[in-house]
Amino acid sequence: MPDRVSLGGVFTWRSGEGGYTRRMGKDRAASGMDFGVRVAAVVEREGAVLLVRHQKPDRDPYWVLPGGRLEPGETIPECAVRELAEETGLTANFSGVLYVSEFLREGRHTIDVVARMALEGDGEAVLGSDPEVAPGSEPTLREVRWVSVRELRGIKLLPASIKRRLLDDAGDGWTPDNVYVGSTDG
Repeated sequence: MPDRVSLGGVFTWRSGEGGYTRRMGKDRAASGMDFGVRVAAVVEREGAVLLVRHQKPDRDPYWVLPGGRLEPGETIPECAVRELAEETGLTANFSGVLYVSEFLREGRHTIDVVARMALEGDGEAVLGSDPEVAPGSEPTLREVRWVSVRELRGIKLLPASIKRRLLDDAGDGWTPDNVYVGSTDG
């Protein structure tokens, strides 16, 4: 893993110091706050977006873009490609970053990166797995499906802020006017 990794000036990870520093130099590593980067993939086919439905114990089902946690030493494009393949069986190429958002909640600071992906070939999406689920535990991934923009309006897609952005930007050919969407509702 490199000594220092930077994501567009938003944060810098320094492996030898056990944490990260914000752009202003404020150290959060000693705070005990859980920090992570989640990368999600927007894959579009014939006006529909690929989503994955999750079901966790004691929670209502919800939909998300395919994605997951960035692993140490992994780039954002590598993470987007890996997560898409793990959860849907599809292969795609990274086309760019659509959105970056972050939230601080309950001792967690998460940066969400939503990447635009271009499918390779015309394979069918199949329900994959989530390697973060402990062996023998109930799987959380329940369904993978192409969802039209019209259908997207009526489903519970998390985070809600990304759902709003997807609905706004779908008609513009996925060319958002502002990539950084700020602090969100998580």
